[in-house]
Amino acid sequence: MDDYRHRKELFVSNLNGTTLYETGSIMINICTTYFLCQILKSPNSKYGIFNFLFENIILVIPLILTTTVLSSFNDISHFILCGIVLLIYVLKSPLPVHNQQVNNQNSYSRILEHFRGQMILVTCICILAVDFSIFPRRYAKTENYGYSGMDLGVGLFAIAHGMVSSEARNKQTKVKDLFLENFVLLLLGIIRLISIKYLSYVEHVSEYGVHWNFFLTLCFMKLIASCLLYITKNVLLSIIFSLVFHELILLRYLQFDNYLIESNQLRTSFIDANREGIFSLGGYVCLYLIGVYIGRLIIINEREQRLKDMTLKLIVATIILCSISYNSSRKLCNFGYITSTTGLACMTLGGFCLAQCLLRRKGYSTESLLLKNVNQKGLDVFLLANVLTGVINLNINTIDTTDFVALFIIVIYMFIITTLAYVSPSLIKLIMRSLNLSKH
Repeated sequence: MDDYRHRKELFVSNLNGTTLYETGSIMINICTTYFLCQILKSPNSKYGIFNFLFENIILVIPLILTTTVLSSFNDISHFILCGIVLLIYVLKSPLPVHNQQVNNQNSYSRILEHFRGQMILVTCICILAVDFSIFPRRYAKTENYGYSGMDLGVGLFAIAHGMVSSEARNKQTKVKDLFLENFVLLLLGIIRLISIKYLSYVEHVSEYGVHWNFFLTLCFMKLIASCLLYITKNVLLSIIFSLVFHELILLRYLQFDNYLIESNQLRTSFIDANREGIFSLGGYVCLYLIGVYIGRLIIINEREQRLKDMTLKLIVATIILCSISYNSSRKLCNFGYITSTTGLACMTLGGFCLAQCLLRRKGYSTESLLLKNVNQKGLDVFLLANVLTGVINLNINTIDTTDFVALFIIVIYMFIITTLAYVSPSLIKLIMRSLNLSKH
């Protein structure tokens, strides 16, 4: 058992990632599969079991394949897939005008809904797939510096959290309610910590620290960002302040980058033991605030039907942000990581904006019931994925599992997640309502 634990730790340690280009190709596939799903979907099959199975086949299965058995072709697969999808789009006849849909809601965005839904689905796939040898090591989280799919997923989760926040919809949250809302995330973080220690679950300590985890990062990220917005009343000012403090003061001037990267530092106190999670918070706060800013822009432009202009702006932002990204480090959540993650987020959002334009031009539906449910129950889905991953890892030798069995397990695992997202109510929202904290 100890030998297996050691092998498992080495399996996810000292990894260097891949290129920013290949990481971006995964995000392009996210937009393309959504576009393909909408143009192939029958107008009369919006609901029901057929729609559920169809969306799973078109949205989920390709993402599983491109992050596992077909990962070697990701450099070119997105070009091929885009070409095929555009050909189908050109050859298909437009639908009657009365089927076209327009978003007139002040604080709702279908683009953000699809972006967050797809992002959560990919994150769920990677959470489990990384424990199998079928998952390329270059897509797993890097040790110190580099780009990878899972590194990107962490940052995108933070950005998406900001995009769907009350601040992005220009709704002020009371300070008292803010603290109480984050209690759920804090509780989940504590439960995860106790579970891992009690079950002796294999963990990568240098990822967040001895006691820290991503639920705690989400909790304090939202808390700090919301308090900062409450004080400054300005999103851009808050972004600049958090970026300057984290990058220039903490990492550069005080040289905390060396403190966080050095693996031989003793973990003698609580802060030392959890330095990666605690001192990367400033960067995640910045990502959350960037999400709030982008979310506001998307909501306004979608409501006013300026998707073409928004697509162009997002593409320009992608080019600029990815061009200035260097020495990206998820562990530090530094300037390079913030710019590359934001750049690829802009690229993906631009892809969804373009897809919306093309779909509306021919009268196709822009709604995906699967992505809508996953987005609405995002934290529940993420929690379920973590629980199922833990159960599978405690009962299966994932490292030595054959590729066929691993692929089968991942498909069944995702089917369970999407099914529960479809049919079950949100446990988190039920808890929030019981505490009279629900925003809806």
